[in-house]
Amino acid sequence: MKFRRRTIEIYLLVFFVTIEAVGALYGGFSLISDPTGEKIKLQAGLLENTVFQDYLFPGVILFSLLGILPLFLVYALLFKPGWQFPDFLNIYPDYHWAWTYTLYTAIILIIWINIQMILLNIGSVIQGSTGLLGSIILILTLMPRVKRQYRVQSHRKKV
Repeated sequence: MKFRRRTIEIYLLVFFVTIEAVGALYGGFSLISDPTGEKIKLQAGLLENTVFQDYLFPGVILFSLLGILPLFLVYALLFKPGWQFPDFLNIYPDYHWAWTYTLYTAIILIIWINIQMILLNIGSVIQGSTGLLGSIILILTLMPRVKRQYRVQSHRKKV
């Protein structure tokens, strides 16, 4: 295995994915442990026009999809493990699955914040900065030097 030096963009990507993961783990755990949302100063009335009775289900999604997955990706982005099972959902087979899943995470985060703002009909500094964080992760993931680092040799024959 040929060792490649990591670029500053990769370190920035890992940094921002870590920030996103820690924030989502904290927020998700807070909502799971207190589905009323009072622990993090959310009003119960915000959910009136949604399908949710409380913040438990959004907390589970936040904790798992936007917390645990990105934390797992921090390791994968740094060490590029050769695990095959994540390739099942990798729609870009010419790139290591960690790169593709980071792309998914950025898109999920941006969609999550937009849906949240639409359903709750509010915007805040936290939502704005979270949307910005998702955009930063997306931009860093798509940078040519980052993509080059995660490109893999395809074993398939080109037709």
